[in-house]
Amino acid sequence: MRRSIQLLTLHFATVVAEEGSFLGASRRLGIHHSALSRRIKDLELRLGVTLFDRHPGGVRATAVSACFLAKIRHILKDLDDTLQGVESAGHSDGQPLPIGSDGPPCHCGFLSAVVACLDKNPNLPAFVAFLRKHHPEL
Repeated sequence: MRRSIQLLTLHFATVVAEEGSFLGASRRLGIHHSALSRRIKDLELRLGVTLFDRHPGGVRATAVSACFLAKIRHILKDLDDTLQGVESAGHSDGQPLPIGSDGPPCHCGFLSAVVACLDKNPNLPAFVAFLRKHHPEL
């Protein structure tokens, strides 16, 4: 079953864990603490697990969420690195690279386009190798 969870919500969860409180995280993120708390509660309901133990002094990541959030941090960093690489490779004129799709990357041809673009830029062979290794269907 495919789940629709926004990347921003996952980022918010990592910040809550880092700050140890909804109030601290909301200040860092620039959103109201009740909106942040509700968003995390919705994420917990969607996943079917409690991500944070709530206590009067703030929150603490549960054992399940500690592993989950570590993976999410890694995924978000990889995504940032990937987008940065694509932006660098795709636009030597300094203009931002617009990216958007309603479907999964493998179904819309996005990854194929990225690989084709990167093939034209020999300074990024490691990134191309990474994509080919993790997406052999390309």
